[in-house]
Amino acid sequence: MALLIPGFWTSGFQNCEREIERLSEQLKEKEKETQQLMNQPEHEREKEVALLRRSVVEKERARAASDILCRSLADETHQLRRTLAATAHMCQHLAKCLDEQQRAQGNLRGKSPEPECTGGAASVQAIIEKLQEENRLLRQKLIHVEDLNAKWQRYDASRDEYVRGLHVQLQGLQAPPEPEKTSCPELMRKEISRLNRQLEERIRACADGRRELAAVRGARDAALERVQMLEQQILAYKDDFTSERADRERAQGRIQELEEQVASLRQQASWTQDRREPGSCRIHTGNRTPKYLETDALELMAPSGRRTGTGSQGLDSPTEGRCPGTTRRGQGDLQCPHCLQCFGDEQGEELFMHVAECCQ
Repeated sequence: MALLIPGFWTSGFQNCEREIERLSEQLKEKEKETQQLMNQPEHEREKEVALLRRSVVEKERARAASDILCRSLADETHQLRRTLAATAHMCQHLAKCLDEQQRAQGNLRGKSPEPECTGGAASVQAIIEKLQEENRLLRQKLIHVEDLNAKWQRYDASRDEYVRGLHVQLQGLQAPPEPEKTSCPELMRKEISRLNRQLEERIRACADGRRELAAVRGARDAALERVQMLEQQILAYKDDFTSERADRERAQGRIQELEEQVASLRQQASWTQDRREPGSCRIHTGNRTPKYLETDALELMAPSGRRTGTGSQGLDSPTEGRCPGTTRRGQGDLQCPHCLQCFGDEQGEELFMHVAECCQ
């Protein structure tokens, strides 16, 4: 369709030019008629002149409109030609890109794929190789069965030919005179019985071959169904692998967020150590350096309006003017800012691990 558009507009442009020429000829004829009317009486001549002027004005308007239309058609024709050229250039470029892509795909098919590092991809590759091996074995069995079928067909044809020959021989044996028939009837019966036994053996062999062929075909159909089932399993394994990889990525992102939160909490703990006051507590965590956490800062980190429990779960109030070192020590020296669980002064590392898990 795109190749026919420029020709269509060109023909329209030619039609417009012919219309302009026709209108020009009509204008010349009208001018001649005007000259002829100049010799008529004044009254009629003025009427005719007015009519002719109106017609001339109308013709000029029509001619101007035709000129505008022709110019627009010429512009559209030029634009369409440029568009067609650009489209042809684009098509050539796309064809080159397609050829390059096909060649690249062919090169990639010729190269052996690199082994996957993950266990899921390795299992999928092993299943694919197993399916390919089973498919190859089934094809070999099918070729063998088809060869057997062809042999049995040739054997059936030769058997039929042999039976027909025997019938001919029997008819020939029946043709001699009566004395000769009576001389060898026993031999004929023995030969007929022998031939019948051979025929029955051949028929049984053919039946066994047909049963074997049916069994092989059933095994082939079952193998094809198994191949389809394994292909579906492969697709499911691929989906599971992609989902597990997405879960791993999300888990890694979550671990990074938790590590950032733990780093922030440690920074807050170090900040509270710098702002320690006389009511601060000294914490020893194994071989780590001593750390100071202010009890007032711990109470500010807890939710507003909530206090710790009494007994072994409660914190000593700083307003009582007592140092935590002099009060009864249980699990009330350190407190989680999220769930308000208390820890002892020897459980600093456990507090950080609990805060990392509790803030998830």
